[in-house]
Amino acid sequence: GGTAKDFLLINDGTGHFTDEGEARVGELLHSAFGTAGQIHDMDGDGDLDIVKNTTLFNVAPWNSRGVLVLFNDGEGHFSNWQNLVPNASPYMFEVADFNGDGLLDLYVVDDGSDKLLTATEHVADTELGFTTVNLGFPSSNGFGGNVHAADLDLDGDLDVVVSDVDVDIPPCNSGRRMAIYENVDGMLSDPYGTTTFDWVTNSYDVALLDINNDGLVDILSGKCAGYEVIMSDNCALASSSADYDLDGVPDACDVCPNNPDPDCEVQGSYPTVSTEHSMARQWNDMLLESIRADFARPTVHARNLWHSSMLMWDVWAVMDSAACPAFLGQDLGGFVAAFDEFTPATDVQTARDEAIAFGMYRLLSHRFANAPGVDDLLVGYDIHMGILGYDVNFTSTDYSSGDGRALGNHLAAQLIAFGLQDGANEANGFANTVYEPVNPSLIVDLDGNETVEDLNRWQPLTLDLFIDQSGNVIPGETPPFLSPEWGQVTSWALGDEDFNTYTRDGFDYQVYHDPGQPALHAMDGSGTSEIYQTGHSMVALWSGMLDPTDGVLWDISPASIGNRTSYPTTLETYATLYDATNGGSPSPGHEVNPATGAPYAPNMVPRGDYARVLAEFWADGPDSETPPGHWFTILNYVSDHPELVKQFQGEGPVLDDLEWDVKAYLALGSAMHDCAISAWGVKGWYDSSRPITAIRGMAELGQSSDPALPSYHPGGLPLVPGAIQLVEAGDPLAGVGGQHVGDVKLWAWKGSDAINNVDNEFAGVGWILAKAWEPYQRPSFVSPNFAGYVSGHSAFSRAAAEVLTAFTGDAYFPGGMGTFIAPAGEFLVFEDGPSVDVELQWATYRDASDECSLSRIYGGIHPTFDDVPGRLMGIDIGLDAFQRAVSFYGGDAAEGPCTSSPEPETCPGDLDNDGFVTISDVLILLGDFGCTNACVGDVDGDGVVTVADLLGGILASFGEACL
Repeated sequence: GGTAKDFLLINDGTGHFTDEGEARVGELLHSAFGTAGQIHDMDGDGDLDIVKNTTLFNVAPWNSRGVLVLFNDGEGHFSNWQNLVPNASPYMFEVADFNGDGLLDLYVVDDGSDKLLTATEHVADTELGFTTVNLGFPSSNGFGGNVHAADLDLDGDLDVVVSDVDVDIPPCNSGRRMAIYENVDGMLSDPYGTTTFDWVTNSYDVALLDINNDGLVDILSGKCAGYEVIMSDNCALASSSADYDLDGVPDACDVCPNNPDPDCEVQGSYPTVSTEHSMARQWNDMLLESIRADFARPTVHARNLWHSSMLMWDVWAVMDSAACPAFLGQDLGGFVAAFDEFTPATDVQTARDEAIAFGMYRLLSHRFANAPGVDDLLVGYDIHMGILGYDVNFTSTDYSSGDGRALGNHLAAQLIAFGLQDGANEANGFANTVYEPVNPSLIVDLDGNETVEDLNRWQPLTLDLFIDQSGNVIPGETPPFLSPEWGQVTSWALGDEDFNTYTRDGFDYQVYHDPGQPALHAMDGSGTSEIYQTGHSMVALWSGMLDPTDGVLWDISPASIGNRTSYPTTLETYATLYDATNGGSPSPGHEVNPATGAPYAPNMVPRGDYARVLAEFWADGPDSETPPGHWFTILNYVSDHPELVKQFQGEGPVLDDLEWDVKAYLALGSAMHDCAISAWGVKGWYDSSRPITAIRGMAELGQSSDPALPSYHPGGLPLVPGAIQLVEAGDPLAGVGGQHVGDVKLWAWKGSDAINNVDNEFAGVGWILAKAWEPYQRPSFVSPNFAGYVSGHSAFSRAAAEVLTAFTGDAYFPGGMGTFIAPAGEFLVFEDGPSVDVELQWATYRDASDECSLSRIYGGIHPTFDDVPGRLMGIDIGLDAFQRAVSFYGGDAAEGPCTSSPEPETCPGDLDNDGFVTISDVLILLGDFGCTNACVGDVDGDGVVTVADLLGGILASFGEACL
C-alpha cells in the first residue's frame, strides 16, 4: 500500500514548466496505483478537466478504486470530483466520442471485465451521466492495459485496440493477447475473438498511425523485445491518393508499389537506391545512376559531381558553427550565390536531410532533363522522394523561416543559374562554339587511313552505329569532339600560376597544368617522331597480349604489382615506365599487408585475362558512370568497408556518416572537376590523335626500320620481330594476287570481326594487317570522341588517389587491400571471358590509379606519352583541390573563406548574372514560364514562374546595371 502523488505541470508560456499541483489540485493529487491520466473538457463547459485512475487499493480522499474526473472551476483549480467506475480495478482508459453524439465517452480497461461508458447528460462542474456496459469479450483475459482508439475500418467511428499491461512481468512471452474491437453504431464487438494471428501475442503497447500515407491505420507494436510494424493491407478501404508509383493503384492494393506499371511489368529501368545510407550518399548514388543513364561525357559529369558535392556540403556547412559554405556567398569566377543566414526551424538533422533531398532532386531533374534515360530517371527521382516522405510539389525557395526544403530548392536554383554562365555552354547543350577538326573522318570499317591529313591532330571516327560508354546511341555516324573548349569552364582550385592562354582560329584556348607538346609525328622521322612511332606501336604490341591461352601467367597480387613512388618527367623518358615487350609496368610491389602484418598471397591469372579485365573494368562500360563517377563508386566502396574508421585524415573524432560523406564528396568532386578542365583544356589545344589514327596512318606509309626492306618510309611503323613485320609472299594475309605483300602486319587482337557471338566467343590474337588494326573495344565504340593527349583516365585516377589518401590519412585501402572480382565467363562485354575468375587487387589507392592508367594502353586508347603527363597533372590537381576543400571544413570561420567573398550586388532580374537586366533575362524567364521546379526565372521565390516575376522582377529593373 501507500499513497502516490500526481503532478500538474503548468507552462509559463516560454516552454518552461512549474509543478503547481498542490496549489491547484490539493489532496486530489493522491492516488493508490495511478497508471493513466488525460486532460479533456469532460463536461463541455469550455475548460479542461482532469481524468485519472487509482487502482489496486483504497486511499484518501477517494477511499475507493476507480476512474476519477476532477472538474475545473474555470480558474484552473480543481476541488469537485466524481468517480465514474467506483470499486472497479481499472488500469488504463481512453476518452473519445465513440458514438458520434458530441459527448465524450470512455473505454476503461479493467482487471475484470472491460467497460464502455457512454455519455448521457452532464451537469457542469458537478456530475457526468453515463450508461455503463461490461463488455466481457472472449479475447479479454483480465490483463488488459494500454488502450488506444482510431478508425481502423474507415467507417467514420472509432475502434479500439487494447494491449497487455503485464507483458513486462517475467516471463514476457506469456501468450497474452492484443485485442481489436470494432465499433458499430457506438457499440463495440469482438470480431477476432480468440483466433490466433501473428499480431496478437505479447504486445505491451501500440501506436496507431498511417505509416505509409495510404489512408489506412497501421500499428506499431512494442513487443517483449523490439518492435513490430503491422501494416494494414485492407485494399477495399485504401485511398486512391496514396499512390507513390503513380500507377493508379492504391499502395495497399499494389503488389508492386514501387513499379509504375499497374501490371507490375518492368517497363523501364528507373533507378532505385538504398535508404540505409546518409542522405548525401543516397543522392550521390542517384546521381551515379543518372550518369549511367546519360551520354558518356566525362567533362559534363565531373561538373555535375562537383556541383552536387558543393550543394550537399553547403547544406551541412550552413548549419555548422565552424564550417564555411563552398558555394553560397562565395565568388566563383565572378558569380556570387545569394545567401542570408539560415537557422533551421526543425532539428538540424531533419533540416539537412530535407535540404539535401530537395536540392538534389531539383538539380538532377534539371541536369538530366535531356538524358536518353530521362523518363526512367524522373520516375526514379519521384519515387525516391516519395519513399523519403517528401512532397515534390513544394517548390518555394524562401528559406527565411528555417525550412530545409526551401534551402535545398534555393541552392539548386543558384547552382542552375551558376551553370548557365560558367563557360560550359550548358544552355546550348554543351556544344562547341568554334572548334572544327582538321582531319576528315576515318571510316572504321574500311582498312587503312588514306584520308588523314595530319597524324598529329584528332580525327573523327565514322561508324555504322556509334554507342558510347554508357550504352547510348549517339545521333549521327560521326560524333564531334567532346568539350575541346572546356578549359573555359569555371574551376575550383586551378590558379593563375598553372594557367596559359593559346590562340588558334581566333579562339583563346585556356590551358591549366600545361605539360607541353606531345610527341609529334614527322614524315621524315625527325624531332620527336621516334617517340610518337614507338609509343603508338607499343599499343599494338600490347594488344597482342590479350589472349588467355598464350600460357603466360602473372601474379597480380600487391606482392608483385604496385608501390611505385616516382615517375619519369620528360617526354624522352616516359617510355622507361613500361615493359614494352612483355607488358605492364615494373614495380617493386609490397612486402607485407600493413593491416595484417602478413605477406600478400600470390594471385596467379593468365596475363590475357588480366589485361582484358583491366581494359573493361576501368572503361566501366557499357553502363559507365565515366571515370570521375567511377572513383566516386570507389570512394563509396571504401566508406562501406567494415574496417574503415571514419576519422578525417585518420585522426580526431569519428565522423558520422553524413559529415564523412559531404566532406569526402566536396574534396573528390572538386578534384574531378578541375581534372576535367585541365585535361580537356590540354586535349582541346593540342588536339592530338588516337592510336587508331596513328597506327593505321603509319601503316599506310610503311615501315620505318630498314631502308633496304620493302615499304620503307621514315614516318612508318617500326618493325619488331615476332610482333610487327612485313607480309611476305605466301603469307595468309598476302591477299588475292599478293596485293598485301610488303604491307605491315601486327601480332595483335584480331578484332570484333573475329567474333560471331560475344557471349561465348573471344577473338584471340594473331597476325592482322596493321591498317585493319582496332582497339580492344566494342565495334560500336572503338575510341572516345575527343583527343588523346593527355589521358583523362590517368589524370582523374591519380587525382582521386591523392584525395583518398589525404582524406583517409592512409595510402592503403581499408584492411590493406581493395578488390574487385570479375567472374569467369561473365564479366567481359567486348567478348567472352575471362577464362578464370580474376580478382583485381590493390594495396593502395595509387596502385589502383596506376593500374587504371595501364588499362588504357591495353584497351588501345592511349600511347605512353598520353599517360604519364596525365598522372603527373593529377597529382598536383588532387592535392590542390583537397587543400582548398579542407579550408572550408572548419576552424576559425572568421579567418577562413567564409569571409573571403564580397556580398553579391545583383538586381533581382539579372537572371544570367552578366551585371545587367536586358532582353536576354526576359528570354530566360519566358523559357521558364509556368515552371514549378526551382527555376531560374522564379524571381520572387514563390515557387512558380508567373507574370509577377516578369513585372516585378525584370521589367521593374530593366536596363539597370547591377555592378
